[in-house]
Amino acid sequence: MAADRKHRVCPVEAAGSLDNRIRRWLQNPQRLLRPYVHEGMTVLDLGCGPGFFTLSMAQMVGASGRVIAADLQDAMLQKVGAKLRGTELEGRLRLHKCDDGSIDLSEDVDFVLAFYMVHEVPDQQGLFAELATILKPNGRILVVEPPFHVSKRAFETTVTTANEVGLTDHERPRMFLNKAVLLGKALH
Repeated sequence: MAADRKHRVCPVEAAGSLDNRIRRWLQNPQRLLRPYVHEGMTVLDLGCGPGFFTLSMAQMVGASGRVIAADLQDAMLQKVGAKLRGTELEGRLRLHKCDDGSIDLSEDVDFVLAFYMVHEVPDQQGLFAELATILKPNGRILVVEPPFHVSKRAFETTVTTANEVGLTDHERPRMFLNKAVLLGKALH
């Protein structure tokens, strides 16, 4: 599993292409996340990479909130830490290195952003089951997948996998060219 994952995970060398002006114009973090991230929340930026969304989420959660930037790669986490080091946002950030095959997080969260990363996970059922255990009762998970790497059929399989572990579709947000779903725990 580890070898398979290493071939699928976006390499640190590509980090520059993940955080640039063109992407910021096309996928403005404030605009995309404003409906979901609010002051005082604890949010998980899962597969944060170089922190394209992390800084904006740290601003959005305010002084009473917290952002957990989680990634498999230490070098990606170092890039995120460097961006916030010495700023007022640094105290709102927690860097978390995931294990290969597990998020390994015990803190409950209000919101999870899984942007362009679920398709990189070999055990999606395990991923969603683990997310369900740390998601607060009214929490949400926003899964966004890229238009060219993930087919419509593959995306629907991902959503079905999430549904099988008790996460339900709450919304299908429109995001230019992307496939997106907002998930939450099933209400009983």
